Amino acid sequence: MQRPRATCTLPRPVNLPWTLAWTLHLGAALFALNLAVGLSAQVFGAKFGAAHHWLYGVVFTGAIAAAVLAFHPALLLTILALACMPLTKPGGAAHPAVAVAGALGYVGAYLI
Repeated sequence: MQRPRATCTLPRPVNLPWTLAWTLHLGAALFALNLAVGLSAQVFGAKFGAAHHWLYGVVFTGAIAAAVLAFHPALLLTILALACMPLTKPGGAAHPAVAVAGALGYVGAYLI
């Protein structure tokens, strides 16, 4: 009698038409850029406030475009996190936590 073998399945990659997939990639890249700007401002004490807030508007627009044109349910987490972001204080623990939750929306869109 043979023992059943455990199988490992990898998540399927995002399979969108090439005409719509760019919005997901652009939104994720903009989110990562703004995350890096915010992280560098917090760690190094740099004064990127105006650029970070301007980029936040661009990121929100990119996330909405990705959610509409390359819809994935995980992107709703990103939209929700971006909508809650102004309610958090930049120096507090909730601000980076909400940012990570938004990033998880993009990760989920790629992996699920």
